Amino acid sequence: MDANVIIALTNPAMSLVFATTFFLLWRSRRQAYIALLSASFLAIGGGFLLHYFAFYSVSLSKLVANLMFLAGGVGFAIGGLARFDRQPPVLSTAVFAIAGFAAFTWFLFVQPDVVWRIYMINFAFGAITLTMAAELRRAPGRNFVDNILLGLLVFYGISFFVRPVLVIWIDGPYESYENIHQSLYWITLTFSASLFLLIFALSLITAIALDVMEELRLESHTDPLSSLLNRRGFEQGVAEALRASRRKRMAVTLVVCDLDHFKSVNDTYGHAAGDFVIVTFSNCMRDCIAANQIAGRIGGEEFAVLLRGSDRNSGRLFAEGVRAAFGLLPVPHLPDDMRFSASFGVAEWRDGESVAELFLRADRALYEAKKAGRDRVRVDNPLLAPAPYDALETDRLEPAGR
Repeated sequence: MDANVIIALTNPAMSLVFATTFFLLWRSRRQAYIALLSASFLAIGGGFLLHYFAFYSVSLSKLVANLMFLAGGVGFAIGGLARFDRQPPVLSTAVFAIAGFAAFTWFLFVQPDVVWRIYMINFAFGAITLTMAAELRRAPGRNFVDNILLGLLVFYGISFFVRPVLVIWIDGPYESYENIHQSLYWITLTFSASLFLLIFALSLITAIALDVMEELRLESHTDPLSSLLNRRGFEQGVAEALRASRRKRMAVTLVVCDLDHFKSVNDTYGHAAGDFVIVTFSNCMRDCIAANQIAGRIGGEEFAVLLRGSDRNSGRLFAEGVRAAFGLLPVPHLPDDMRFSASFGVAEWRDGESVAELFLRADRALYEAKKAGRDRVRVDNPLLAPAPYDALETDRLEPAGR
């Protein structure tokens, strides 16, 4: 096997490996865009095979090969952007692909010209790649790996316009496909495509791996019943928010809440009914908070919300709004006329205060709301020192069936 054949098999072999890798990822993730990426790598690999190993006739092989290239390029654009939840540019990429293929066909059968065939396919691929880059640039929350992918797309998108023109100016023009596989164009195409496929695939594989890690992190920080943060996730979010608020000198208020007489619901109607109450309250609270606020279920029937950019008065108004809204809501699978209530404690964060100290003051206000008759909001007096933790816990456990 000579060196030219080995070089010719490099990209098909790489494409097959990556197609298999994405197929296995799809088997475990069952996301359509991963399957599309797998199929796109297969198309690119098949295109390179047909470019070197002709079947039936050279013209037909080149036609099918470039059709597979363009199909793979469109698949890369649509599949790659789907990973970022961006609207795939189906129309624009299809237009570029169809226009490029139509021009290639024209210069293959109507007005035969190898150079213009090279230009048309490369320009179409460049336009598709830059379209993907432009859409990816608008994706929010890009990380380091995403920016590497964006830079790769911009670089290669431009190279699809510059490289063929420059290479043909140096080594061309080419009158036919004879000895095309020993030409400078074929060598630069093979190696640049190998590098593109490698970095493109590794970037997406890394991005998918990061997605899996983030999902696992969210699962470990999320309460499955309410879909809010659990206590660990909430306390971590509060700690991060307090550090940011200290830098920005921004007011932060903690609201803790507890469902009233929740134990009696479980005792009377069963734990399934209690779960419906928790879900109803969670949905109510989620509807009331802004996107930058942090909400969590920190205990069986205990919830908390951190209001960034809000002082104690805004926190009280928020708590009153949630309390009033929840008091009007029916709970599924319970009597239609049955309504439930919650009690709230509000505390504004003081600079230098720890998360535990902030929770203690909010808990103290919640206990006062419970002691005053439940279904109400109490705001902690910031002038009072926090009660000792053990004493506060003893007080909170005193009212039965809260």
